[in-house]
Amino acid sequence: MQLKCTLSLKGNGVKLRNLMVFVASLSWLGLAQSFQLIGQSPTGEVARISQVVVRFDEAAIDFGNAQAAAPLDLQCSDPKATQGTGRWLNAKQWVFDFESELPPGVSCTARLKSGIKSASGSILTGPSSFKFNSGGPFVQSLWPSTDEAIDEEQFFTLKLSGAASHSSLLAHTWCAVDGVGERVPVRLIDGKDRTSMLQSIGEMDDATREPQRWVTLACNRRLSAGAKVVLVFGKGVATPATATLPGGVTNRIDKRFEFKVREPFSASMSCERENAQSACLPIRPVRLQFSAPATRQQLEGIRLNSDKTSFKPVFDHDNNDPQAVFDAVHFKAPLP
Repeated sequence: MQLKCTLSLKGNGVKLRNLMVFVASLSWLGLAQSFQLIGQSPTGEVARISQVVVRFDEAAIDFGNAQAAAPLDLQCSDPKATQGTGRWLNAKQWVFDFESELPPGVSCTARLKSGIKSASGSILTGPSSFKFNSGGPFVQSLWPSTDEAIDEEQFFTLKLSGAASHSSLLAHTWCAVDGVGERVPVRLIDGKDRTSMLQSIGEMDDATREPQRWVTLACNRRLSAGAKVVLVFGKGVATPATATLPGGVTNRIDKRFEFKVREPFSASMSCERENAQSACLPIRPVRLQFSAPATRQQLEGIRLNSDKTSFKPVFDHDNNDPQAVFDAVHFKAPLP
């Protein structure tokens, strides 16, 4: 505040005393400063929320008083989401750490406490609350990874940030396949196939604890060998409906995962020879190499036949799990 005054010092002592009181009042007005909230996060929609931070323009607590009371109250649509720990980082900055990342579909309001003042007694002015929400579900992890070749009937396993309704998944997730001029829908995989997939990637325990976060699906058609495929987790995938949010909270962006289908499956045989024109040495093993890994269960049916006998394959490492994968087998010498 600026006051511009023109005063005359002429007059008796009473007027001079009145002037001194007036000047003192102006000084008091100048000292009645205010302090403000100058930084807060998160605000609006944020996909991954693990903490709340507020920052003031001057000290809000006495120096060294790290145990001072929290400056705000936090209310969220999911009461469990407010569990966590608050602390002062310094005299101007306070942080609240959630026990875990907020699941999708949670909205929160942070309100500064009524009557809050700075350490020097300044009164809070300006905005005293802010809101944020965690948005819709998104993909945190995906199997297989995008640098792996996939097979023609590939199952994909997605770990989501939180629960998603199956109807919205089917409506807004699809495959884009080279040579196919339309979206290829996905189908959800359940039962033994889902269990087998989760076991193969070592995530069965986690999926058992939080089944709503794990989705296994496949493109709803056989893929062509060598084709490029994009799995699209589209905007519109939503959290399950609630009484207050009958449509759930939707994801607002498309996430694309690019893959390539493996080339046609093939096998090549090799063996040791005396020279390129000679037959295989019967005292050395014959090796069968595959263009892509296959399970032990699939490969155990292979046989190397001679006129008199049949030879079973030998696996390169001793793993009797039927779902263990191998990219080669050999046939033990001596051979006929």
